[in-house]
Amino acid sequence: MSNPLSRRDALRATAGIAAVAAVPSLAFAQETPMWRLGFANAPAEGYADAAMTLVHGRPPAGLSGRLYRNGPAWFRYPDGSAMTHWFDGDGLIRRFALDGGHARFAGRFVDTFKRRTEQRLQRAVMAGFGTAENGAPRLSNTDDTNAANTSVLPVGGRIWALWEAGSPFAVDPDTLDSNGPITLRPDLAHMPFLAHPKVEPSGRIWNIGIHGARAIVWRLSPEGALEDAQLLTLPRADYIHDWAMTDRHLLFLLQPWTMTSARPPFIESLRWDGSAPFIVLVVDKDDFSRRRTFEAPAMAFFHTGDAFEEADGTIRVDLCAFANPCWATSHARDYLVGANPEASPKPELIQLALRPNGKADVIRSGLSGEFPQTDRRRQGLRRALTAIVADPAPNRPGETGVALMDWETGRQDRFDFGQDQMVEEMLVVPYGPGERQCWLVGSSLNLKARATELHVLDAANIAAGPVCSWRSRYAVPLGFHGAFLQR
Repeated sequence: MSNPLSRRDALRATAGIAAVAAVPSLAFAQETPMWRLGFANAPAEGYADAAMTLVHGRPPAGLSGRLYRNGPAWFRYPDGSAMTHWFDGDGLIRRFALDGGHARFAGRFVDTFKRRTEQRLQRAVMAGFGTAENGAPRLSNTDDTNAANTSVLPVGGRIWALWEAGSPFAVDPDTLDSNGPITLRPDLAHMPFLAHPKVEPSGRIWNIGIHGARAIVWRLSPEGALEDAQLLTLPRADYIHDWAMTDRHLLFLLQPWTMTSARPPFIESLRWDGSAPFIVLVVDKDDFSRRRTFEAPAMAFFHTGDAFEEADGTIRVDLCAFANPCWATSHARDYLVGANPEASPKPELIQLALRPNGKADVIRSGLSGEFPQTDRRRQGLRRALTAIVADPAPNRPGETGVALMDWETGRQDRFDFGQDQMVEEMLVVPYGPGERQCWLVGSSLNLKARATELHVLDAANIAAGPVCSWRSRYAVPLGFHGAFLQR
């Protein structure tokens, strides 16, 4: 392998390569600082399919497939009305297609009732997670405000665009056309379906939906057909964005950020109590009446990596933890108005060890970052590695690097792309049977080049930097989560 510094320097040098970036025309995107580009409107028609330019390295032989990503990409209208929270922007499906060493990019908005209504009115009117209602028409169900903007689930030959308080939306994987909300059973229409389903190695899909102190537990076939749906009572009505699963148990992670009402904007009804414990409810997959609870010190979180059980019954689950939820209550709002979040909290990757004696130990990695990812072939099974987007940038949103934590050895591998890059979630794409025989594939927004890029790193040597990088002709707003379909 070549010297990490020379690779890093070579990568940064590619920022000077000429590229045509289709930058949104709104004045917002032209202002400084440049990080605001990540929160500008995408073009209303989306992004036409176009080739990406290889700007670094050589694509690995055999790396072929499609990376689908989702995230908010429309926030404001010419009349001055706007979503006031990052989480409320309209969902844009991004597709990176890799084949024969070449890459292409395309993107389209999910055709939701919310988007159709607001585009027709040319005004932001719908309430959301952190946005108040502004003259919205009468609504018939939760899917009328569904932004379909958080993640994707490849299932049954389609892509499901996921939110968290309503139905998945079906999207054609080739054309990116929307085919409406999915009803898994008529009497369960419009029920919440979180943006973080878990898929067993067999292909069976589990997910949950939250309504106050009640959860609906979904179990689907690999093709997306409903196998079962059950209701479960939780210890508290806490905000849950993500959860975890082992091969035998479901884990509900309850931060002391409790919902006091069900009226939007939901963020206004959430109350943080730093004196209350963080609760983990462990439920047997085969018998929901068999349940245990564990308590840990108060912490806030959005995302888990994965969970697994050891031979002695210890359950381990990793997550990126904040001291409190002010990132969501304040900073994710600041991004949309261009305020510089100078005191943005830094989450830490930790692991909770839930012992058979009822004790919960907190194991700290010392790594700061978000969007934990693991090898999805090992969902719910023993594994050692967790990848995160690491190193939050000082005095602006986003991270600049990627890191890989080995929980068994304590080894940490990391690479810093530099302050010009806003790095997005990195997915684990296997190329061999070993846990380190994987690529990390993910995108970034290159602020200097004003363009979205796609990178491939080798999990066996993260510090060496990208094996290859492509650059798009577009500067795409930052997204949240995705899935990679290998071919």
